[in-house]
Amino acid sequence: MCQQPLEPPAREPEAVSSHWTNVVLEPGDAEVACVDRMVQRIGPIPPAARVIRNLITRLEICHFKIERHFDQIIESIGRMDAKLDPETIGRNHPKAGETAWRRDSTGRSRPAQEYMWVLEMWLDAAPYRAGDPRGVPRRLFEEVHRALGERDATKARLVTALLDRLRLKPDRKPVYEEFGGLGLQIEMTDICHYTFPENMKKVIRAIGRLEPAQGFEGCGSYDDARILLAQSWFRDLCAWLRGEEGPMDHRLRDRTCVKVWLTASIAKTLKQHVGLQEAMDAFQPPAKP
Repeated sequence: MCQQPLEPPAREPEAVSSHWTNVVLEPGDAEVACVDRMVQRIGPIPPAARVIRNLITRLEICHFKIERHFDQIIESIGRMDAKLDPETIGRNHPKAGETAWRRDSTGRSRPAQEYMWVLEMWLDAAPYRAGDPRGVPRRLFEEVHRALGERDATKARLVTALLDRLRLKPDRKPVYEEFGGLGLQIEMTDICHYTFPENMKKVIRAIGRLEPAQGFEGCGSYDDARILLAQSWFRDLCAWLRGEEGPMDHRLRDRTCVKVWLTASIAKTLKQHVGLQEAMDAFQPPAKP
């Protein structure tokens, strides 16, 4: 990827130690080591670049808004001005409270909150009330109760674990060690996954049967369309890194060390997310910091 040797550096900079938390890496990954060495070349990282790198760390190929997120990051790198504050990410997610859906414009948070209300009603053995001011749909109430069946201690534990996962409760205790595949599927369920709400329906039926769901796609998974999307972006980014003409020229603009570092970071992230086997080719870092 770099024209300097790709062996791991003698000492990895502390400033980049948390930059790869959203990817699975093999120990001593040479491409990661090369990207991390760029930080030493840059010197003090500009504030905008720190924010953009934070955004890259939050990028997930299985997120239903992956294309929008990718475009926002590329625009931010090109302008070296992060338009999105990382602290605002997730403010419309049910983890932010049962009224968070009111701020959401995607149409996802409200149905997710409805699922959570109905699951809580099932746990409390609360009957459906037509006058409920929250407007819980009767159809969903009946569908979830039919899928879960009769309450017992085991199902209650699993439903509680699912609610904790949907809320992203920081101190939750995953149940996959005790319940195996079913517990793992609960931990891989989220409204931001591209398969929502099908995932919710599958995992709720699975809890009712007390066995893992078939054909379940959870957080971290990807389909053929997302592989092709990540591959296309990866190749375009690598072409820009090599200095070749391509669709990223007008978007990323001038080549600076900071932009090369950020672009290589997002390219490597995409590669790892879908398991691309293509190497990040050698390129000559620019002299301009």
